[in-house]
Amino acid sequence: MGTPSERNTDYFLALDALLLRLRNRGLEKIRIHIVSSNAIKIWKPEDRIIEIDGNLDISLKVEDLKDLRGKISKAQQEKKEDPTTKGGSPTKRILIEANLSEGAWKEVVFGVNPTAVPVSEGDLEIDLAEFLSEDGVVAKEKVIRAVALRRGQPKFRKKLLTAYKCSCAVTGTLFSPILEAAHIIPYMGAKTNHVTNGILLRADIHTLFDLGLLGINQDYKVVVSSSMKETEYEAYNGRRIILPENEAEWPSLAALKSRPLPSRH
Repeated sequence: MGTPSERNTDYFLALDALLLRLRNRGLEKIRIHIVSSNAIKIWKPEDRIIEIDGNLDISLKVEDLKDLRGKISKAQQEKKEDPTTKGGSPTKRILIEANLSEGAWKEVVFGVNPTAVPVSEGDLEIDLAEFLSEDGVVAKEKVIRAVALRRGQPKFRKKLLTAYKCSCAVTGTLFSPILEAAHIIPYMGAKTNHVTNGILLRADIHTLFDLGLLGINQDYKVVVSSSMKETEYEAYNGRRIILPENEAEWPSLAALKSRPLPSRH
């Protein structure tokens, strides 16, 4: 399950992602209820709603969503049975109340883009040799892509979630809302959506992978750029990634070789 620090990081990343997706859907306000087992025992439902700046309705019309998330975490921390005691958890189990349909909520939670380009099952059965085309190799230079594009292939992501059993290949994070389908050779159409051209990565790891700050070598080991030696990501350097049980679904070594590894000097 990871250390408390790792779990907190995953919690905050997930909450950041949810707040952003809710705002992107045009929602102006939400309510947050604390629904931990202890909270349900000691407080009435109306007393489990957290307040931000004195308001039960939390506005999403703010410039800095991370600042808002910080306020939400602080409000959770301060919500305790005995307010005079120190400490308190900033990562309690919560329920977000918003005016969304069940289908819209699924899209928010799983990161599905409602305007995504459909991909047929046949597209996903293309032979590995086809996506390692000349165009695909040239496309490796186009590694900085919008999150919408990365997450805009739901069937490709579903294949990777199944292959990797909903676990980030680098960190082992088991929280699917923040796991993304990373292309090794950048997306250039359906032929690059072959499962062996993908790795399931946590959102922040995916970004580092796309920026060339984190790579995977021919031994399936993580290589972290020396520019990040003073960060928490350095701990992953040299660690072998978590691979699918089915070897046929392992990342293509040929595709990985097409990406320059970050410098360790």
